[in-house]
Amino acid sequence: MMPHPLSFIKLPVFFCFYLIVNTASAQVYNSSISAATGGTGRAAVEAGDASFLNPGTLVHLKGRQLFSSFAKDQFAVSLNDNTPESMLPAALGFVQKKSDVSLGQLEESDLTLSLAEFATDKWGMGITAHHREQKLPNQGYRQTNADIGLIYTPQPHIGWGLVAYNIFGEDTSAPKELRRKTSVGAGFNYIYRGTVRMRADATSESEFMAGLETYVNRFIISRLGYMNNTADSRQLITAGLGFKGPRFALNYAYEGNPKESGDYRHSVDLGIPF
Repeated sequence: MMPHPLSFIKLPVFFCFYLIVNTASAQVYNSSISAATGGTGRAAVEAGDASFLNPGTLVHLKGRQLFSSFAKDQFAVSLNDNTPESMLPAALGFVQKKSDVSLGQLEESDLTLSLAEFATDKWGMGITAHHREQKLPNQGYRQTNADIGLIYTPQPHIGWGLVAYNIFGEDTSAPKELRRKTSVGAGFNYIYRGTVRMRADATSESEFMAGLETYVNRFIISRLGYMNNTADSRQLITAGLGFKGPRFALNYAYEGNPKESGDYRHSVDLGIPF
């Protein structure tokens, strides 16, 4: 039997992970599910996170999903396709947001294209290409980069994830405050009897995250989480609720810093399978 085509690139991919352990600010987008569970999700399979947290998880998403997310000064949308008619599991994503930085008001957009495939029956691999545009009052910058993600599922209820973000390094033409640098993230996902899911992630940015999801009934999911960024001395307590029906899913998340009253965020997501 001929080996799977992706098996020929497993060693180079692992070599890439070994090389890129350069730390910096990750600035990774989180869906409301991820946000409500402390920023976790690199080993979880969610339509709203596959394009942004770990493209390898696309191999486990079935059918087509349309995802959209709304928060203050932020909008995200993605379309995932993993049907028998598609050559590879794929996703197209877009994030747009505004923020205040020392250089003025910053407007950012990120257009992503993700592709994934199984390397073996338990190893999934994916890559996301990014095209980012950043606009300040008097100048603008464009950055192109990519992420590589792996997910290992030894059992249907257990998942391990590993992701390298911005593998081509920082764009030195942009101001240092705006540069996206290389970072690495890892995650763990465990489902207990189909009713409780425990999640834990960590990144090379000194971020440590944990989350818990519980099915209140067949359709309602409650979520709690905690994130600690030891480098910035920033902690977040998170919570949320989700509705997962046969025709659509709706999720809400709250993130709040217990030590800074103005450091909080609300977000709402809508997911439609079709």
